[in-house]
Amino acid sequence: MIPNRSAYLQPSELCDFDSSHRIKQKVRELTRGCRNRQGRFDKIFAFVKELPYGFEDWDLRASDVLNKGWGMCSGKTNLLVAMLRSAGIPARYRVYRIRANSALWGQLGNASSQSGRLEELGDERDHVDCEAWLGHWVVGDPGRDSAMEKGILKLGGNLQRSVITDDKGREIYTRLAIFDRWARQRQSRRTFRGGRADVFTEINRRLDQLREYGATT
Repeated sequence: MIPNRSAYLQPSELCDFDSSHRIKQKVRELTRGCRNRQGRFDKIFAFVKELPYGFEDWDLRASDVLNKGWGMCSGKTNLLVAMLRSAGIPARYRVYRIRANSALWGQLGNASSQSGRLEELGDERDHVDCEAWLGHWVVGDPGRDSAMEKGILKLGGNLQRSVITDDKGREIYTRLAIFDRWARQRQSRRTFRGGRADVFTEINRRLDQLREYGATT
C-alpha cells in the first residue's frame, strides 16, 4: 500500500482539478469503459503527451494548459497529475536537471533577431515529469509530443533524457506532492525577462518547424 496516499490525490491552486469542470469532463471522456487503473493511466497519459510541447511560464494552472491545448514540461506534467488525481490515481511530480541537446536548434530554420538569445538558456535545464502509483511508482514523461519526437529522430537526435548527476554519478530527483511553491520559485528565476514573449515565439516557431520536419517523408 502506498504510504501517505491522500497527499498524492489532493488538489492545489495550480493543480486545480477540483474546480475545473473541463478537467473533470475530459477525464470522464477519456476513461469511459476503462476497467482498471492501468487503463485509465494509459488513456490520460496518451492524451496529455500528444498536446504540443512549447515554451511558456512555469507556474500555470492545469486548467490553463488544458484550455490552451499545449504546454511546457512543467505545464503538461501538472495537467497530467491533475487528471490522474481526478481519476483517483495517486500521482506526484518529479523534478531534476537535464542536459539540453542544443545542437538541434542550429539545424532548424533561418536566424532571426531572437536567435542569439536562445543561447541564454544554457546547456543545463530543469525538467519536470510525473510518477503515478499503479501498485508501484511508474514514470510518465509527457513533455515531448510524438510529432516533436519524430523530428528529433530525423535530425539524428536522441530521445533519452541526459540526466545531470552529482560528483558520484548519482541521478538526483526531487519528488513533490504539491508543485505550486517550486513552480513559483522557478518562475521567479526565469531566464528571460525583457522581451520574453518574443523569445518564446521564436522558440515555439522552431519547435513547429521540428514537428513539420518530422512529418515529411
